[in-house]
Amino acid sequence: MDVEAVVSIVIRKLTDLLIQEPIIFNKAIDEIELVRISLRQMQSFLIDAEDKKEHDEGVKKWVDQFLAVVYEVEDAIETFVLRKMYARRMGYFFIPKNLKADSDLRNKIEGLKDKIKNLDKRETDGVSNRGEPLMIRQLTLHRSSYRDEGLTLNQQNNDSSYSVDEEIDFIGFKKDKSKLVAMLTGGGPESGDYQKFPAISVVGKHGTGKTTLAKAIEVKSRLDRRVISVVGKHGSGKTTLAKAIYKSPEVKSDFDCRAWVLASGNLTDVLLSILEQIVNITVDNKSTKEELTEKIRMNLQEKRYLVVLDDLQTPSLWKELLEAFPDTQKGSRIMLTTINYRVAFSADTRGEPHRLNPLNEEDTWKLFLKKVRLPDNFQFSDEEVFKLKRKLIRRCKGLPLAIVVLGGLLSTKDPNYEVWLKVFEHPSWQLDRKQDQFSIILALSYNDLPFHLRPCFLYLLLFPKDKDIPVRRLQRLWLAEGFVKQTPEKTPEDMVEIYFKELVQRNLIQIFKWRKDGSPKTCHIGVLQDDGNFISKAQEIGLFHIQKMSEKETPHHGVRRVTDFVDPKEYISQIQNLRSYLAFDIQKNDMPATEIDRFLNKVAGQKFGLLRVVDLERVYKPKLPDNMGKLFLLLRYLGLRWTFLDALPHSVGELPYLETLDVKHTYISSLPSSIWKMKHLRHLCLNEIRLDMSLQNHGTSLTHLQTLWGLFVDKKTPVKNGLYRLINLRKLGLTCHLDSFQELDEWIARLASLQSLRIRSKNQNGQPWKLNLKPLSSLENLTNLYLLGSLPELHDRYEFPPKLTVLTLSVSKLQKDPMPILAQLPSLSVLRLLADSYTGKELKCPTQRVH
Repeated sequence: MDVEAVVSIVIRKLTDLLIQEPIIFNKAIDEIELVRISLRQMQSFLIDAEDKKEHDEGVKKWVDQFLAVVYEVEDAIETFVLRKMYARRMGYFFIPKNLKADSDLRNKIEGLKDKIKNLDKRETDGVSNRGEPLMIRQLTLHRSSYRDEGLTLNQQNNDSSYSVDEEIDFIGFKKDKSKLVAMLTGGGPESGDYQKFPAISVVGKHGTGKTTLAKAIEVKSRLDRRVISVVGKHGSGKTTLAKAIYKSPEVKSDFDCRAWVLASGNLTDVLLSILEQIVNITVDNKSTKEELTEKIRMNLQEKRYLVVLDDLQTPSLWKELLEAFPDTQKGSRIMLTTINYRVAFSADTRGEPHRLNPLNEEDTWKLFLKKVRLPDNFQFSDEEVFKLKRKLIRRCKGLPLAIVVLGGLLSTKDPNYEVWLKVFEHPSWQLDRKQDQFSIILALSYNDLPFHLRPCFLYLLLFPKDKDIPVRRLQRLWLAEGFVKQTPEKTPEDMVEIYFKELVQRNLIQIFKWRKDGSPKTCHIGVLQDDGNFISKAQEIGLFHIQKMSEKETPHHGVRRVTDFVDPKEYISQIQNLRSYLAFDIQKNDMPATEIDRFLNKVAGQKFGLLRVVDLERVYKPKLPDNMGKLFLLLRYLGLRWTFLDALPHSVGELPYLETLDVKHTYISSLPSSIWKMKHLRHLCLNEIRLDMSLQNHGTSLTHLQTLWGLFVDKKTPVKNGLYRLINLRKLGLTCHLDSFQELDEWIARLASLQSLRIRSKNQNGQPWKLNLKPLSSLENLTNLYLLGSLPELHDRYEFPPKLTVLTLSVSKLQKDPMPILAQLPSLSVLRLLADSYTGKELKCPTQRVH
């Protein structure tokens, strides 16, 4: 089904292009449609063929050749579109090359049709009938239901919210938590230990001095900087336990500052992450590890701190990190998790590391039931429960991660004893005795994925293991890559949310941070990323290429996606069909941003204009080609968040297919007026930028815009003659400097799909100012509202949207207690009253109403 997923993506891309650009294809449209239909028909052979290919070289060769043809079709069609778009821009001067593009496409299609016929003949002549069908992928019990790529979530869980219950993952760890919290919090300022025994002296008779000394030594021990190690196998719950402790109220209140970092990355990355958390800002520099170490020491010198080092792997890294943590006799703590006892003993010399044992039978079953989410009215018989419990304990061996992944797999299926039993008795458990149980469970869960979710899951492997992945970034990349099916009933954003939710439900994606409204902010796949089988699958189907290959190694289907930097001189023949380039935190790895410019210019110089994605988030001031808007005409995603760029190439506005342009957290102060030509733009994230909205530039473009964040609005901004055209917005973030909000009020009231709204009113000096908005009760879909600026007094709950869930008020300067009105909002669950939101002396808060 991995190849089937690729075929579906390519067919979907062809379908979209035929719909979007019928004029470009003109007479070739019928021939292209025949190729598209042929590929779709051959998909039916793939299910059986992919099952057999692991044990039949002939079938494996056929599948590989078919995949090569599929990619050849994609390259031919998209190259043709690119050439026609060049011709369109050149006008009459490009007529000869325009005609040649038509001729080349016809010849290419004829050749591809012959290859498809040959593959079809080989399949019919016996490739698909060689040998008996193998029981390799039997676990996909409802494969036929996946054909429509619709919602595959269990229907009782098919709602719009996420299940946020971190206590579920904490089953079986309560005693461990209590013990570790006590070890962390002993010796804090609240205990009075700072005042006791200012000097140690031994006086008196009958052992009094000894007792006093013992107490003093005990207190000093609690005030020493201590290291606490948690050791356990992969999937034993180390990270879950450490996270629960880190977030617990008693730990939060006991330390002046805290930092959590995944310590499996390189030293510079780990140090930079710690520094950013303790100073609470994004660090914009290229400091050496020695400089970072010194900055951390200086910032921690007068503080009682807690640092959690998750997944520390080597004693040498620990030795280097330790230099950053001063012992200031304030009871600071360092907590680390590791699978390596050698690391634990080298770090914690005072005592035994805390070892996590497997869950007992009762907790194993309890955690499993929570994860499968059985309906309240459903019950297995006692005999069925006994048999299933025996199977579960045998398969998972008390490892929490194995339990939750297996539970996530079964949560997508009907709660049927026979169905569940098939999973527990699947042949994979017996096929490879050498493989550990957790790897088998991961393989079962992956093989059960609907084909449209597989590329989405494998795509996560592109991200560094030690980085949290912003959900916003991931979902928009999936959309730009063409992984998500478009339907008339749902927007692409709705569909990608469904895809993401199912991977979360299956516990193949773990949410790391949540937003106040209960939506996920960042995610990762944790130890699942250590499974080399997934990377092999991704590279086998040509989904991506991870750099670090030797000169003798050649990507199987060329290089279609590259992370970080690959030297174009070495692989120029293999990146000519490059689709995506993603870079991660280059400034932290001492790699000059000019290398990115060199790489993109090499790609551009070879006319490799098939790029769909350029994602440089957090790369420090990358240099972009001046003419990128004229070369990368098929670009869908340009991610420049946190790059601190000063300006964009003017030609960016000429990217006709661009869907996401993200320049948030940069120094970019203006965008080219040509941005209004972007008919497909859906997400525009700015940094308090005023857009050029002169009438001659707007046309009817940007009407598909879903996100407009970071727009600056003042009296020069044409609202009725500009912003009024943007009526499909779901997320809107504005900074305003206005005397009158009338036109802005009228425009916002028309945004029926709006879900999230942030308005900040500031004066010419950038200080909070008056915010005279009309009631927002007409916005029936608005759930998240942030208002900064002085508000008129509240009079009625009907001034607010009826479904409002999260409300944030800042510098509102309300003089009258707002709680009697806010408490009446039926859906409000989170209320944040920030600085000067209320200037009175007393708030009467209802109990059990809002957080």
